[in-house]
Amino acid sequence: MNEWTRYGANSPIPARLRSRRRPVIWLFVGVLLMVGAIRLIGENRPGAAGVLGFAGGVTILVQTGKLISRTRTLRGRPRLAARRGWTYRAEDTALPASTRLEQFLRDAPPAFAVVSGTENGVEFVVFDQTRDIGGHDTFYLARLPRPLPVGRVSIADGQLVGGDIGTPEVAALFTAELLGRIEEALPGCGYVVTGEWVNTPVTALLSPRPREIEQRIDAMTRVAALLSDAADELTSAG
Repeated sequence: MNEWTRYGANSPIPARLRSRRRPVIWLFVGVLLMVGAIRLIGENRPGAAGVLGFAGGVTILVQTGKLISRTRTLRGRPRLAARRGWTYRAEDTALPASTRLEQFLRDAPPAFAVVSGTENGVEFVVFDQTRDIGGHDTFYLARLPRPLPVGRVSIADGQLVGGDIGTPEVAALFTAELLGRIEEALPGCGYVVTGEWVNTPVTALLSPRPREIEQRIDAMTRVAALLSDAADELTSAG
């Protein structure tokens, strides 16, 4: 059994339904704004009508995009998992906190549209979380086969760009050669490495397509394998 299949408690209102409910509410608000703009036009107040109409139009466009994005996620994610032989769970309330990552330890929303499995010999999990404003974020996590002697390191464009990059352990592990191989996994993809995880942070208005998810899973798990192998070589040399 994969580590990620242990958790599966559901809340009374599933996150996948809450994620749809918020955009629908905001769509209703957008429609009300448009109705108000039409009434202001009838009252010969074009300035106020323009402001209200613009706000209503933007609200409707943005929330329609979010609703389409969620529908694509909830329909496409199970198909992707079935095609690749991975595990899919509609919701997992325990998953975010179970990672013990700081970003998920403070009132983290439940994970939904969860895909987990093994790629390149490394366990991974992909899931979404709903934001209060109705949007949602996609998280990609790969569990390092063996914990690394580092705190938190950020990598972008084949370089160390943040975190505990001044420690001797990081300097010994993240050589120029290793950073180059990490960049080759998926050029332009950034990573956050902790002692136990590799995370590829992604923030976007629309949810990722299945092909993008597969690419990031492949890159993230390859990077995790590279880091573990490099750590083993350091241990053997020491």
